[in-house]
Amino acid sequence: MSRYGRIVGMLMLGTALGCVADAEGCTAILVGKKASATGRVIVAHNEDSNNPQYFIRHAFLPRREGASAAFWSEVKAYAGKQPIAHLFFNEFGVIVFSNNGGVMNEWDGQTFSLPDEGEYSTLTEGGIGYRLRCDMIERAHTAREGVEILTGLVSRFGYTERSRLFTIADRDEIWVVQVLRGRRFVARRCPDDEVVAFPNCLAIHQLNPGDIASRNIVEKGAGFNLSAFYQGPRTWKSPYNLHRWLDAYRIAAGVTVEAGGTYPFSVKPSRKVAVEDIKRALSSHYEGMPWEVKDPRHPQNSPRGVQPICRSGTLESVVCVMGETPAESVLHMTVGRPCEVPYFVCRPHAGELPPDAVTGEKAVQRLCDHDLPPER
Repeated sequence: MSRYGRIVGMLMLGTALGCVADAEGCTAILVGKKASATGRVIVAHNEDSNNPQYFIRHAFLPRREGASAAFWSEVKAYAGKQPIAHLFFNEFGVIVFSNNGGVMNEWDGQTFSLPDEGEYSTLTEGGIGYRLRCDMIERAHTAREGVEILTGLVSRFGYTERSRLFTIADRDEIWVVQVLRGRRFVARRCPDDEVVAFPNCLAIHQLNPGDIASRNIVEKGAGFNLSAFYQGPRTWKSPYNLHRWLDAYRIAAGVTVEAGGTYPFSVKPSRKVAVEDIKRALSSHYEGMPWEVKDPRHPQNSPRGVQPICRSGTLESVVCVMGETPAESVLHMTVGRPCEVPYFVCRPHAGELPPDAVTGEKAVQRLCDHDLPPER
């Protein structure tokens, strides 16, 4: 067995048996092409979970009728309801992943319900959840087209989960689409010369020119604060989110953001952002900061409410460096926490896949059977 294979096996077992159950904690770092040291878009993501039964496995879906070929990083559960937090990267160079948006029923003893906005709060035919990103990645040739497909499906069926932030990118553009249960959404293109970072709370606060939003949000006007209206008691001010947001900008972009007011959606970096800057940010336990987490595997020993970017529930870390073509695009990946496990490199559209990846009909069958527990 290869060194990578041994790492995969040990970490899957460790994730299944030894992961501390804590709140979801995905962190996204997005770098515009003019802010990037490569001159192309770089997007990165830590996939975290509070479920100790979750693990990661990989597949490459072949081109089939009505669907493009795509690399698939699947989040799977050993039992029970299957998650919908997946990364897809298709043959046209479009990538999609997501963060839980952080809108909760209860936070710090306070209760909250999303406001009833009539037809915008409803679902049709049960709504769309897991299939949303699948349909988008199967059909999208560009990130912008992916946004159109995603928002069109949400407008038609309604989204099933409480909130989610989708990242959709190609070699030239990055979009963030903030979706709330029902038919509520806002999409924003990330500035080419800036860096965007966000944890698990709503990142788009007020509408900007060029944003794409559901009609109910547009009608509220440019001064409407989405975060204050839809976030409820779980705000960006919670230490759980605040420090991840600040540290992502501090390390990846070299920018110190004041912890007052509201989070900026994006910042201009102090220098061109390199892959290693992003990896350091995704491995952070806030080293050298007053809220440093000394023991990330046991967050109860950390300052109250503080969780690092790299933490006990980190299942996978991915840094996607877009190339001139999809075949030249590189994924830097870990199976497990990036502070413990070295990144390996794969080029899925050049035939270089993780050793555990299934292909062909086996991959298609996995997609069809996603709602079922794994075969073993």
